[in-house]
Amino acid sequence: MDRAQFSSRTTDAKSIEPGSEAREQIQVCIFELSDRSFGLRIFDVQEIMENAPITPVPTTPNFLLGVINLRGDIVPIVDIRGILHLPFKDRTRESRIMILNVNEARVGILVDAIKEVCHLDKLVLEVDSVQAGLADGRFISNIIQYKDGLLALLNLTYLYKSIQL
Repeated sequence: MDRAQFSSRTTDAKSIEPGSEAREQIQVCIFELSDRSFGLRIFDVQEIMENAPITPVPTTPNFLLGVINLRGDIVPIVDIRGILHLPFKDRTRESRIMILNVNEARVGILVDAIKEVCHLDKLVLEVDSVQAGLADGRFISNIIQYKDGLLALLNLTYLYKSIQL
């Protein structure tokens, strides 16, 4: 799925009622990882791939699953569960590889499923890492309101520093 197809499948999670104050919104890709929902800002996501063959690379850290050939470019594929201290899970038919643009580099992360792409109110809340369900709160850029609960947006810059190869 390329960026145009990806963006065309977006939905509005919340609509602004007539007469209400316009709120700043952000477009977010919501995905599942170890039975938890996380989000990334859509401009960080280059594309989403179905289960592509991953070529293992010997003598690399456990979180590096291997590399893929993406139209002639070699892209590392990472399982961020270990970094986020989440339980590992086998790949399924719903698993996807999210190709991300980080600091002028591309890296893929394996996720369990893509839930949706939507516009959400940019409401930043102060939540400690325990409330967010993560051992290390530095991986969270902010928490936003999502449906009947809260959604942790991942801090892609810090995450990338943790996995830099």
